[in-house]
Amino acid sequence: MNNHVMPVLVTILILTGTGFVSQAFAATVITINTDKSVYDHTDTITITGTVYPVDENEVPVTIMLVNQYASIVSIAQLDVNGDGSWSGQIVLNPEDRLQSEDGVYEIRAQYVSTKITTSIELTNAAETSEGVETGTAVTGTAVIGTDVTGPGGEPYYKLAGGQIDYDATCDANPAFFANADDDSIVIYLDPTNDGILTVTLHEDLIKPFEDGTFAVIVNNQEMQDYTQVDNTLTIPCAVGTEKIEIHGSWAIPEFGVIAAMILAVAIISIIVVTAKTKLSLIPRY
Repeated sequence: MNNHVMPVLVTILILTGTGFVSQAFAATVITINTDKSVYDHTDTITITGTVYPVDENEVPVTIMLVNQYASIVSIAQLDVNGDGSWSGQIVLNPEDRLQSEDGVYEIRAQYVSTKITTSIELTNAAETSEGVETGTAVTGTAVIGTDVTGPGGEPYYKLAGGQIDYDATCDANPAFFANADDDSIVIYLDPTNDGILTVTLHEDLIKPFEDGTFAVIVNNQEMQDYTQVDNTLTIPCAVGTEKIEIHGSWAIPEFGVIAAMILAVAIISIIVVTAKTKLSLIPRY
């Protein structure tokens, strides 16, 4: 091939690649609106917004309702329309202790890596009776949640409601996290009486060891006093239990690691093309 043609082709490749990178890292804008600013605890919050540009990978908008104690009340993913508009609803439930108090709550929305927050006020709280905490997972849905940092600085991924099947008789309000660094599901809770916590684990979150079992650690001590039937674990849940870890052979990977790997491959590809064409940025005399 002509010696003058090769540098031109490489230059075109680099410029084209630069265009793709610029598009991929273009600033994303997201807006959010609610139909009201003040709600009763039995109301339904209607949320609308827009994003620009629209990601071609059909990325949804993740919304979270967060109470005045920074606890996540609910979380969901909403589809984005072709014109960048999105909408959804949060149905308030006065029986949920996380949203039973009056106060200012935040609604947080995230699209790709761009985040936005708005505030609403809940009023007219009513006293509710406390019962057994239960959760129902929706099998086959995508894993959703948000990146958070654990009390010890651990890179956790807080799982959204509906990702874990559980049933607690110890009057606890468990919060579930995935820790890909040590292949575990971490549960934080504060039971007010003795009981049991029954958890069903799905393989899209964590997989057992080769023999089909999981390892359970309670308050940093390995526990043997639990039962396992398939992927369902029944674990004692007593007053004073603060942290339960369930370890397996694999837990949901960190998305940041995958993104870093893709970027590394792109950089290596550019280096290889440059090396093969012996492209030099320094002119020779």
